[in-house]
Amino acid sequence: MTDADVAPLWDSIVYNAGFIVIKPTPQGIQLYEQIRYQTQKSAKLADQDSLNMVVKRMKRRHYNLRLRALNKRRFLSGYAYFEGSGRLFPRDEDCTTLPYVFCPIVVHNNWIASKNAKIYRFREHLMWLYDGDDHYYSSETRNYLTYENPQEFGKARQMSALISALAVGHLLNRVVILPMFLCVTPKGRIRNCPLNSLIQISTFETYFKGQFRESSFLRHPKVPEAVKREIYDGTKALNRNITANVTSRALIKLFDKVTARVLKLGNIFGVEVIFDDKLQNKTFNEHVQKAIQYSDYRQLHPIRT
Repeated sequence: MTDADVAPLWDSIVYNAGFIVIKPTPQGIQLYEQIRYQTQKSAKLADQDSLNMVVKRMKRRHYNLRLRALNKRRFLSGYAYFEGSGRLFPRDEDCTTLPYVFCPIVVHNNWIASKNAKIYRFREHLMWLYDGDDHYYSSETRNYLTYENPQEFGKARQMSALISALAVGHLLNRVVILPMFLCVTPKGRIRNCPLNSLIQISTFETYFKGQFRESSFLRHPKVPEAVKREIYDGTKALNRNITANVTSRALIKLFDKVTARVLKLGNIFGVEVIFDDKLQNKTFNEHVQKAIQYSDYRQLHPIRT
């Protein structure tokens, strides 16, 4: 910053106002005042658009603005950190072992739409510490279940397994810990991906908020050790007693005595849960129909199939 009045984060295509350093030089003060004036004048004008408009104007009018982007290896946009590097899940790399110049200081959680999706992505990457009033991570009483996605690739199969897991979780009063999902890259390769690569998180949470956790949940430091340690594998019991359709009564009878904090169920694709209560069955199916809206990683628009 010794040779600059302003140093914003580079947002892959433009300067980003989400993280910016402004020195109290005449040019820095002038830029800040112009940005503030424009955003107050028009409520629809975003800070980022205003910043880039003012920068262009000051350069055009020869204000001698000294502008330098922050170090692009250490101050990253959401695109550069998550997508550009192929970082869809948390990595085990430790900044104490990386060369100093490659260790990020700031990551702007942008290039993804909706507050729900931003929080979900931070949680998936173990970058979210807020526990909330519901003790999202640290609950000493909440129980969970895990399942695996079918080996056969396909959105429909993966969503079918997710729906079955949510139904089992609802009946057994257990929160579903998601698996990794499978997606096709633009080059046609199949790779692991998070739920926001397949469906809209904001819509899904409208109906199932609090009933699921991200795939990295058990790695979070605030999750009690008892939850990480007490895992009961019910895969064989499920496969031995259930082939396809299963009533809620039979399912509860099979697992209601399991006291382990985490119930592991393996691959549950093809298991259709039928609630004995017809109204409950109708309500759950209606929620599923509304909750599953296909989308892409950035969550910009629903994808019609």
